[in-house]
Amino acid sequence: MAHRPQPGVARLVAETYVMRLITLGCLVIAAILQARLLGPEGKGLLATALAWSALIGGVALFGSDSAAIYFVARTANQALWLMRTGLIYAIGLAILAGAPVGAAIVFTPQTSADLKVIPAIALLVPIFILTSIFNAILVGLNRIRSTNNVNVISAILYTFALAVCFLLHIETFEAITAVVIGIQLTTLILLIAAVQRVGAAECRAPQLLAFMHYALQSFRGNLAGLLFLHSSLLMLGSFASIAQAGIYSIAVVFADVVLMMPRTLNNILLPRLAGQNPALIAARVAATARYAFAGALALALMIGCGAFLVVPVGFGEAFRPAALVALLLCIGAALGTPGMILSIYFNAREQPETPATAAWIGCGVVIAGSLALVPCAGAAGAAVATGIARAVTSLFIIARFCRASGLNWRASLVFQATDWAKSERKIHALYEQVIRARRA
Repeated sequence: MAHRPQPGVARLVAETYVMRLITLGCLVIAAILQARLLGPEGKGLLATALAWSALIGGVALFGSDSAAIYFVARTANQALWLMRTGLIYAIGLAILAGAPVGAAIVFTPQTSADLKVIPAIALLVPIFILTSIFNAILVGLNRIRSTNNVNVISAILYTFALAVCFLLHIETFEAITAVVIGIQLTTLILLIAAVQRVGAAECRAPQLLAFMHYALQSFRGNLAGLLFLHSSLLMLGSFASIAQAGIYSIAVVFADVVLMMPRTLNNILLPRLAGQNPALIAARVAATARYAFAGALALALMIGCGAFLVVPVGFGEAFRPAALVALLLCIGAALGTPGMILSIYFNAREQPETPATAAWIGCGVVIAGSLALVPCAGAAGAAVATGIARAVTSLFIIARFCRASGLNWRASLVFQATDWAKSERKIHALYEQVIRARRA
């Protein structure tokens, strides 16, 4: 099993970003259809089920997805072992968890909402685990284009399925949840097929102690990251109405557009920088953080302000409060971008404990802020708490990066004069590549 020749970072980032914009465009349409079909309460229930499945699945992974990216990037023939181990683990977990979940439904008094959400979570968790592992293997093998293709196909199928439900007036929570589970399963099958096309000459296990150490160190940060992402939504379901959770879940769609940039850069740069010279990693990451922060700020204002037009027209008047929440979340996403990019420096140097510590600090801030603001301000309060937490996390990562790399904070935050010339050259080079591709 061998790595594919690597195209230029700028070109791959551009391709990935375009593909993810297409994917996100489909998901926005899907979110509109969901909102129209389910309303705020039903959308809140579905968002809660997805949040719990992601949280439980992330805990069950124990950081193995992050370790898979790093170790497969260094030694590609470990992918087959991870594939087999992941399948055995997820199937075993589903079997072990099936009996307690069934007993809880049958013998424990449940509300109607719980009876809808619990079976969905039980079905989604093993699918989430396998999807994360196979996606991590593809990223580690530098098959970014394969993951992009799978995401686009899945998003198109999801949008089409919801459109059919909309046309046929199928508006029950159970039917829409079945569509979601079906699409998640389809995504997993496509990822498995993509990994199998890579081929494998041998099955080699990684050094288990090193793998487990890296996974557990990453797990500290992953768990905090999961709590960071989902605690606000889960608290809204607990301390506010479920409709507020539905409104918040719609606003998250807009913030995801801003967060797509740092997430894309993380997936592309980490496999390339793993094991490189620390000075090279620091310079590359600092420059990337400058570009990403400037772009994220501009994108946040554009997307956040655009939400005031899109939300009432597309999602309906019942979701109008989501526009303000979207603006707040977009600004928070931009403030968190430098920290997300600079964390690559520590992960590439086998020091995931630093991003993990930052994630736990942010998690504590968002939980404390949500507890204080959600009861009185609902979804808007959760968005403010999330924005403050992202800013605090970035400040912590910047301080640690400056201390470890010897660079000052301006190197990773302030867009410099030379960056304009470099940007022009990269844009021109991408344009030339497009022209040559069309002529060919």
